[in-house]
Amino acid sequence: MAYNPSMKNLRNAHPGSMIGNPLPRTIRFLMALFLLGAAFAQATVIKSGMMLNIVVKNDKDLSQIVRVNDNGTIDYPLYQDISVVDKTTSELQDILTYKLAKVVESPMVLVSVMTENPITLYILGQVKKPGLVMVPPKSSLQEVLLAAGGSVETADLNRVKIVHKNQGDENASYYDLQKFLNSGDLTLLPSLMDGDRIILLSSKKSKYVKILGSVQKPGFYPIGESASVFDMLYLAGGPATDANMSKVRIISSPGGQKADFLLDMQKFIDDGKTDDLPLLSEGDMMIVYAKTITWTKTLEMTRDIVALLTAWFVISSVLKK
Repeated sequence: MAYNPSMKNLRNAHPGSMIGNPLPRTIRFLMALFLLGAAFAQATVIKSGMMLNIVVKNDKDLSQIVRVNDNGTIDYPLYQDISVVDKTTSELQDILTYKLAKVVESPMVLVSVMTENPITLYILGQVKKPGLVMVPPKSSLQEVLLAAGGSVETADLNRVKIVHKNQGDENASYYDLQKFLNSGDLTLLPSLMDGDRIILLSSKKSKYVKILGSVQKPGFYPIGESASVFDMLYLAGGPATDANMSKVRIISSPGGQKADFLLDMQKFIDDGKTDDLPLLSEGDMMIVYAKTITWTKTLEMTRDIVALLTAWFVISSVLKK
């Protein structure tokens, strides 16, 4: 870089400036006081009746909206029966961080006072924690479900029932949450109001595939949208020693019509074309038949015959004597 004599003059003329020299101690002290004052300005003193939004990063169960009761306490895990009134949100944040550190690794906690009152919703049916939930205004249906712990496997996300406040079941609305999850189209989500009831109905279809016959662990196995016959077989522990992989029966109902057919799975395996095997869907059944005579059974039969002949020979020899 070319030499610029004006830069040298500027350093000499202003020995306390930011160029070439640190800030004077007085200015640094004033800046520290300013930053400290800004931090305290953001911390609000907690009073009875306030709604606190407690957010614990990556932990939806511990992230809650709580009301400061008339006696100053809050209904929050690990910090009940202790008044929070006259503490600042920063102080409560530090206290909760210390408390949660005993059960959560490196918790990151943020406490703030809600400027708008939360709305109260009732969520029932196929959710992990049915009951009353409090969420910020304008929360989406997906956020409400998360506040209730999420849906269970048997929930029908294609038909979520919503009954608005002061209305009966005859005026209920139904929404396809699964379609939103697939498309991301926000217009598919309903507007929720205080007092609404959300009901997750049970799916009429089974979310499982039944695998029977000569497999290591026959039984019911969960399935998503679909999975190949090969994947589901090994989810059941793989074929048993006497499994006839050339004779696998598939019973399914594609498009509502029952299909029942035998599959030569061994041919697909021998040809290295397991990716071409048919897909199974929820409610389907797979039966792996056993071989009529296996190599193991042949050896067992041979062993038994040899043992019988040996015994007969020994007995005959004794009788002749």
